[in-house]
Amino acid sequence: MGKDKKKGQFKKILGVIFLGSRYFGLTNIRDQVRYMTMNWIFMVAIFPLVILGITQVNISITRMALDFGIAFLCLTAIIMIRVNVPLKLVPFFPVTIFGAYCCYLLYLGDINFWAAIWLLAFPPIVIFLCQMMVGVIESVIVLIVSIVFMYTPLATMIPDNEIRMRFLGAYFLIAALSVIYEWISILKDRKEEDLMAALAHEKDMIQTMKDNINQGIFLMDAELNILPQYSRTLITILSYYDSDLAGKNFLYLIMGSFDSKQLQIMKNYFAMIFSKEKSAKVLENANPISEFEYKVDGDVKYLSTKFQLIEQPNGESVIIGIIHDISREKEIEHELQIQKDLQEIEMKNMFDVIKIDPLVFQNFIEDTDTNFNYINALLKDRRLSEKQVVTKMFQYVHAIKSNAVILDLENLANKLHVLEDEIKAVSNRDTVTTNDVLSLAVKIETFMKEMDSYTAITNKINAYKTNNQMDSILVSSMSKAAERLANELKKKARVEAGFIDLNILESKLRKPIKDILFQCLRNSIYHGIESIDERIKKKKNPQGLLVFSVKNVDGKAEVIFSDDGAGLNWDKIKDKYLQANPGAKVDRKILLSSIFSPEFSTADEESTAAGRGVGLSLVKDLVKEYNGSINVNSTESGLVFKFIFPLAG
Repeated sequence: MGKDKKKGQFKKILGVIFLGSRYFGLTNIRDQVRYMTMNWIFMVAIFPLVILGITQVNISITRMALDFGIAFLCLTAIIMIRVNVPLKLVPFFPVTIFGAYCCYLLYLGDINFWAAIWLLAFPPIVIFLCQMMVGVIESVIVLIVSIVFMYTPLATMIPDNEIRMRFLGAYFLIAALSVIYEWISILKDRKEEDLMAALAHEKDMIQTMKDNINQGIFLMDAELNILPQYSRTLITILSYYDSDLAGKNFLYLIMGSFDSKQLQIMKNYFAMIFSKEKSAKVLENANPISEFEYKVDGDVKYLSTKFQLIEQPNGESVIIGIIHDISREKEIEHELQIQKDLQEIEMKNMFDVIKIDPLVFQNFIEDTDTNFNYINALLKDRRLSEKQVVTKMFQYVHAIKSNAVILDLENLANKLHVLEDEIKAVSNRDTVTTNDVLSLAVKIETFMKEMDSYTAITNKINAYKTNNQMDSILVSSMSKAAERLANELKKKARVEAGFIDLNILESKLRKPIKDILFQCLRNSIYHGIESIDERIKKKKNPQGLLVFSVKNVDGKAEVIFSDDGAGLNWDKIKDKYLQANPGAKVDRKILLSSIFSPEFSTADEESTAAGRGVGLSLVKDLVKEYNGSINVNSTESGLVFKFIFPLAG
C-alpha cells in the first residue's frame, strides 16, 4: 500500500511538472488537446533552439540571439499556459516570432534541412495553436514573404527553380491540409457541442419528468436493490425518511406491511420475473401486491404496483417498477360503496312500503310512534324498577316488530329482532342498572330516527305520484323545450298553462295533443316571438309568452295554443307561395292554407329548430287523423291556434 501511494504521488508530481496543474482543471476535450499540444510543442522546441543557438556562437551572433530568444519565448509560453492567461492568447506572440524567424532564415537563403522543416511545419503549428483565422492569415503572410525572397533579389541566396517549386508546392499542400483538418475539427466540435446540448436538454427534460410525475417509477436489480434511476415522487409515496433510495432493498422498505410468509411470496414472484419463464400477462395477474395496504409511521396508504422486466444492452436485466398512491381512490370507492349500500337499503325499504296499502302503512307509523311514546313515559316513571322498565321496553319493541313482520317489512323486522335480543340479554341479568336502561334507551332512540327514513320514503312516493301526473309532465316538458329552443335562437320565452283536463290527457288524444302543442311551440318561438331588442322597441315584455289549455267544451276536446309574438308574416308567406306557384291568385285563405302544406316554410335556411316545412304539415295530418278541426287567428299582438277534437263516447 505504501509503495502504491508513493508511486501515485510521484506520478502526480511528474504530471504537474510536464503538464501543469491547470490541465487537470479543464473539462472541455478540445481545450485539453490544445493545452497539451501547446505545452509539448513549446517544451520540445526549446531543446533544438538552444542547441542551434550554441552552434551559432562562433558563426553568427544574430542567429544565436534569435535561437535563444525564441527558446526564451517558448519557455515564457509554457509558464503562461500554466497560469490563468486565456489559451488562445498564449501562442500568438511566440508563434508569430517563430514565423518571422523562418522568414529570416529564408532571407539568408538558408533553406537547408532545419530551415525547410521549420518553414513547412509553420502552417499546421500556427493554424492549430492560434486557431483558424489567425493561422490562415499568418500562413499566407509567410507564403507571400517566401515567394518574395525566392523570386526577387531581396534574398541573400536564391535556390534553383526546381527547389523553389517543390518547397512552395509542399508549403501550400501542408497549409491546405492543415486548414481542411482544422475546419473538420471545428465542424466536429460544433456537432459535438450541439449533440451535448441536445443530450443535456433531454437529460433535463427526463429529470424534470422524473421529479414531477405523480407515480413512483424506479429500477431494481436482481438483488431487488433500487437503482439510482427513480422518480422523486417515489420518496413521497413511500414516505421514506431518507432523500436517497438508491441501493435500498425494495422488500426492506415495505416489509413493515407484510409478514415473513408474504415477503417470501414476493421474493418468489420477482425471481419468476427474472427467470423469463412466464408471459407478461401471467406475471401481471400473479402480482401479489398489485394493490396493498402500506403501513408507515402509524399511517396506512393504499398503493398499486406494476412490474416488468427490461433487458439492457450490457446483458443485465432489471425490473422497472411503477407505484401509484391510490389512497384517495380507495376513500372515494369506500364512500361510494357506503352510498350504494344506503341506496340499496332505501330501495328495499321503498319496495317494502310500495306494496303496502298507504292507509295500513300510515296506521303502522302511528302505532309505532305510540309505542315509542309509551317507552319514553316508562323512562320517566319513578314507580318502576330498572328491571320492570326493561321488561316493558321488551314488550313494546316486540309489538312494533310483530307489526313489521305482519306487513312484511323485512329489513325493519330484522333490525327490531336484533334490538329485541339486546333488551332480552339485559333483562336476563340478575341486576339491571340505570346505565343499562339508558344504553337501551339510546339504541331505541337511534331506531326511531331510522323510522324517519320510512316517513321520508312515503313522502317521496306521494311527491312522485303528484309530480308525475300527465298535466305536470306536459307542462314541464313544454317549459324545458321552450327554454332550450329560445336559448338556441338567442330569444326569451316562457310557457304558461291554463286549464288542463286530465281525463282528456289520459285518453287516446294524449299523444296527438302533445305532438301538436310541441309543433306549435317550435313554430311560435322560431317565427312568431321577436328578438329581445325588437320586443323592447315594440314596448313588449322581452320574454315572449306561450299559453296553452286543454278543456272539455260541450263534449269535445278544445286545445288552444297562443303566443304574444308578431303573428303571421303575410308578405313573406305570399313571396314563398308565389315562388312555388308563379302567377297564381292569392288571398288570406289560400295563404293560410299554404302554411300547412308539406315542405312549405318561410325560414331562410334549415336548422334543427325549423326550416324543413314539416311541423305544421304534421299538425294538419294529426288533426285530420283524429277527425278534428283547426282555427287560426293572427294579429300583430300574436297568434292563436284552436284545435277541436271529438271525444270518444
